Amino acid sequence: MDRHDKDIPVAEVVVTVADCSEEDARAVLDLLERSFPAESGAGGAAGGGGGGAATVWSAVLDAAEPADPAGRQETPVRLNGAVTVTLQGGPRAVERVQAVLTARFTVEEMGSVSGDQEREIELRIRS
Repeated sequence: MDRHDKDIPVAEVVVTVADCSEEDARAVLDLLERSFPAESGAGGAAGGGGGGAATVWSAVLDAAEPADPAGRQETPVRLNGAVTVTLQGGPRAVERVQAVLTARFTVEEMGSVSGDQEREIELRIRS
């Protein structure tokens, strides 16, 4: 049973950022990647739309521990518009990532789904 528990990535949070400019997406993901270690090779644009431009950006974060305070004390992050952020992972890990966003932005919860081992939440954030 202990081995099985270790196989469940409860500390991993998949973050997707959409409905915004690439500049705003990078600002959000850079903030989160400074606050939590990113999984190797997981950052960057994923998905796409017409014309080859990415419309969804994603990263996989390790939120096993509370956010690094050094990542939160830098200059304020300004967004040009509203940004949609979806967090998916273990409940505690999702709460940790959401707390970083709430500390830096105005956050509106658009909806959430919870299961036994996982939580998904959609947020709309603004500067």
